[in-house]
Amino acid sequence: MDNPAVQEKKQRDEQSKLNVVIVGAGLGGLGAAIAILLAGHDVTVLEAASEIGEIGAGIQVLPNATRILMSWGLQDILEPHATWPQKCNFWGWKGNYLSEMDYDGYTRATGAPFWDFHRANLHKGLITRATQLGAKLITNARVQNFTVEADESSTTVFLADGQTMTADLVIQIYAPLSTTPKSTTG
Repeated sequence: MDNPAVQEKKQRDEQSKLNVVIVGAGLGGLGAAIAILLAGHDVTVLEAASEIGEIGAGIQVLPNATRILMSWGLQDILEPHATWPQKCNFWGWKGNYLSEMDYDGYTRATGAPFWDFHRANLHKGLITRATQLGAKLITNARVQNFTVEADESSTTVFLADGQTMTADLVIQIYAPLSTTPKSTTG
């Protein structure tokens, strides 16, 4: 198995560096933060909860996603928490054998493994890598509203505690209970 090269953090001058705010510190928000940080931008992640944590059970990461996680520098962080499934059997509702999937074969063919995790371990690994790359994570930061400047050069988010933050780019990652307004411009 060939491990993908770990991406180096791009160095940018101040004129080409974006100040990015990500609303939501779940798997998607942290993944976006890592990718944007590796591209050389500054990232602040806002989380409405009082502490950053992930609920849930198991999650399977397929080879293409594993390759991305490895390229983001997460192999050493995540591998100790991963299990490597070898095969999946498919059974009909009457107990009859239908088929199987050879995960080892896919690993050999794709050059990257299937990884299974408890969701909390994957989440903790993403937090670790994002902060290593310079992400600023802020809890108790519930976004209530936002405004886009008239020239669309920046966006200001308004937090429930009265604070404001202005950024070149604001990304809201799916949050099923979020009250953040849904709007796009441009």
